[in-house]
Amino acid sequence: MKKKITLTGAFGNYDRIRALDLDSLGESGIELQVEHLSPSEIFARMCKDQEFDVSEMSMGAYCYLAGRPDNPFVALPAFPSRAFRHSMVYYDAGSGIDKPQDLNGKRIAIREWGMTALVWIVGILGDQYGFDLHTIDWVAAKQPRVPLQVPVGARIRYMEDGQNLSDMLASGEVDAALIHQAPACFTTGLTHIRRLFPDYKSAEIEYYRQTAIHPIMHCVVVRRDVCQRAPRILETIYQALLKARQQTLEALSDTKAFAVMIPMLPGYMEETRKIFGENFWPYGLEQNRKTLDVLARYAFEQGLSPRKLTIEELFPESYSG
Repeated sequence: MKKKITLTGAFGNYDRIRALDLDSLGESGIELQVEHLSPSEIFARMCKDQEFDVSEMSMGAYCYLAGRPDNPFVALPAFPSRAFRHSMVYYDAGSGIDKPQDLNGKRIAIREWGMTALVWIVGILGDQYGFDLHTIDWVAAKQPRVPLQVPVGARIRYMEDGQNLSDMLASGEVDAALIHQAPACFTTGLTHIRRLFPDYKSAEIEYYRQTAIHPIMHCVVVRRDVCQRAPRILETIYQALLKARQQTLEALSDTKAFAVMIPMLPGYMEETRKIFGENFWPYGLEQNRKTLDVLARYAFEQGLSPRKLTIEELFPESYSG
């Protein structure tokens, strides 16, 4: 009989995580004690002190860690968070911005250099619209959670005490903002604060049709010292994550009683399958190779990694088949 291993885990409160069968994990010899925390708290605690044995992890932060010889984690190709990010580009209508190309040379506020949502939208704007991060006067709300090097030639300053992104955008101190949560100046209805992609859903669908990329935000990591003590942990947890994802997909398709509080859910599911196919939230490397390769390039271009990392540098080779 295998000796039971007790592990601590931290994840956001997602349906694909809540579906984890902790009893089955226990029968396989792993007791996983899961806490549901905000992703930002998880990342801060993991990047600083590796507080949990298993956790969700920012792909931006992980690209930084994977490029270092002392990376404390091993990543699994399970992706609890994915999101298109065209909706996060806001601008002041009086700034001379009318189209994506007009962002070049402007003052742009951000929350934090290196956060995955920002990595994606900066990269997408560059690939699709000729956006050049080196022409921007960046204004960040906080220091990066990992001690990365900003790209050579990039200009980044930090907000002073009492300053915040929403007020700076509303007052014209910055021309635009790249932020994944709508700023208060937008949600309260200030008419001069607008989204650059007002019909962002259509822009995101078109981006997917052109690229076949559904941006990956977070992966799952296991502490390297834990893996070394019990190598079977990686595959056991990965299989549990796969099973939880499948159960979640099935629950979303059950029209007898909706699994989530979304009116007309079947219609949204039909539209999702029409655009993305049946496996619209894939785990594993092969179906995500292009997306991960593009993310690795963006991470290098934006100073998160010392070189463009290969997929095999990000994830164990055993998951590359």
